[in-house]
Amino acid sequence: MQLETRPTAASSYARSLISRGCPQTLAVLVGEILARTDNAMDYSPAEKVLIERAYAHLSR
Repeated sequence: MQLETRPTAASSYARSLISRGCPQTLAVLVGEILARTDNAMDYSPAEKVLIERAYAHLSR
């Protein structure tokens, strides 16, 4: 495991998702999307699907 001394917002989102049971690959993709903008209106339909999949893992 690599320790980041200055984690990016994307990596922070990804770590949070992973710690709650989201698969790492999906968490990294969604972390990048969430870090880019916090306005849900800016997400493409495909990005919305990825975000929904990532959060679906959290409710299990």
